[in-house]
Amino acid sequence: MRKVFVSALLGSAFLFPVVSYAEGSYLKVGVGEATYAGVPSTTGLPVNPNRTSTAGFIAYGRSIAPNFAAEIGYIDFGAASKKFNLFGGDLVIADSLKTRSIYVAGIGDVPLSSLVSFQGKLGMVMHHTNTHFSFPPFLTENTTVNRTRALVGAGFKFQFSKEISGVVEYTYFGTVVDGSELSLLSAGLLYNF
Repeated sequence: MRKVFVSALLGSAFLFPVVSYAEGSYLKVGVGEATYAGVPSTTGLPVNPNRTSTAGFIAYGRSIAPNFAAEIGYIDFGAASKKFNLFGGDLVIADSLKTRSIYVAGIGDVPLSSLVSFQGKLGMVMHHTNTHFSFPPFLTENTTVNRTRALVGAGFKFQFSKEISGVVEYTYFGTVVDGSELSLLSAGLLYNF
């Protein structure tokens, strides 16, 4: 994943001069709440399996046809942790998940008015998830899981000016670790150029 990120970063140095001359392109940044739902196979502990973290993302999009765009982006879902106290707090079991992803998606736009439109998103995502499980003093386990999954999402876009738009989206990213699924409720800003 680190090699892919470095390659994307270096590639963007060559891409940005081209992008600045493109019509119908945009840059999107935002934050949201990521939710891991289900018991990850790394722990198997059925105690309140849902966990949340703060995510941040950046994406580049390009209009391909009227009301349709292609988008590529990077998301850091943050670290979602759970701690379980056993025997009155003397024994602490810690479990955490941290996911970073790169995605490619097509986005369809359905105008509801001149300022608001409904958006649908469909694409593919590559997840890189680090898991950590600690049961001191007996066990500490770190694993890395790479998965490619389909993503699906929907949301609303609000046009503030010719260049600036806002988006509110919900996106489902599929399984990141066996037994744990990832989704994101986010808000972001688009700069159209």
